[in-house]
Formats: sequence, C-alpha cells, structure tokens
Amino acid sequence: GLIRYQPKGEPADWAAAAKGILAQHSPEVIVVMLGLSDRISIRDTVEKADDAANDAAAPDDDAEADQPQIIAPEKPARAAGSPAKFRDERWIELYARKIDAMIAVLKNKGVPVVWVGLPAILGTRSTSDMLFLDSLYREAAARANITYVDVWDGFVDEAGRFNRQGPDVEGQLRRLRTPEGVFFTK
Repeated sequence: GLIRYQPKGEPADWAAAAKGILAQHSPEVIVVMLGLSDRISIRDTVEKADDAANDAAAPDDDAEADQPQIIAPEKPARAAGSPAKFRDERWIELYARKIDAMIAVLKNKGVPVVWVGLPAILGTRSTSDMLFLDSLYREAAARANITYVDVWDGFVDEAGRFNRQGPDVEGQLRRLRTPEGVFFTK
C-alpha cells in the first residue's frame, strides 16, 4: 500500500521506492495497482501552524483596542503525529497527497502511467472499502491526466457481489481468486 512500504533496505514509502526503481529502469509504460493494505490509520506528521495566531494583527493604540473581542471557539488542534482514521476527512486529505506524490514521481519518467483500480474482495465491508479507495484513485488519475483502468466488473457477479470465478483470457470459466477472497490465482 501507499501508507506502509518498508521491505528491508528500502525507502519508507512507495513514492521514494518508485524513484529508485525508475532510476534503474527505462519502462515504456508504468502500471500501478496497489492500496489493498491501506485500510489503516495514517499518522499525521504535517505540523499545522496556528493560522489565527499568525494572522492576528497587533492592536492599535486607539480606544477600540481596549474593547473585548468576540472570537468564535476554535476546533481543538490535532496534535502533530496523531493518527487519522481510515475514511475520516483528514485521512482522505493525507492519502490523496500520497496518491498525488506517487503519480508525480511516475509521470516524471515521461512515459504513460496507468493506474489500475482494485477489484472487489470477499466481504461486504471489504468490498465497500475497495470501492472507496477506487474512487480516490479514479479522482487522482483524472486530476493528473493519467489513465485509470476499472477492473471491478471482472470480479463481481451481475448483482455487483464478489465472485471467485469468471472467464479467463480465453473465455473459459476459471477460479480467479484464492480461497480467502483477496488474492488472484495463478
């Protein structure tokens, strides 16, 4: 996933890993399909400045400066490093930044970039999570003007429910998914 990528000796995120991979290779096209493991919290490491404090003007020396000011209560500040839970507004913002950073690295290579959406996986909640993530990838691809490939219909039945089997490349009905309903068969 985009949130956590740390095989031994590798950079801490996919954007950094992609830079290293692309420095060693000359692809004609780049295809991305990831995110299945990103249904976790993101640690918010972006320190937010207190805009109200930075924008506050020094009081004038006139009589109005002594008057009490009415100020709307502020939302409690989120501590730097606090986790943003999956699907929360802050999570979406942070995750969108990760998607955009990844796409920017890939586009720098100057070749077509294709983002492949995630397929349905077993379980109602999991299927809903994949649809949610796919919507973020689709939006980011549109913003970045890259190709988004929706594979959803290849892994659901007529009613839109997860399906373990379907036609292979030759049209023969085959088991496409492993028993736990997450991974693909060979």
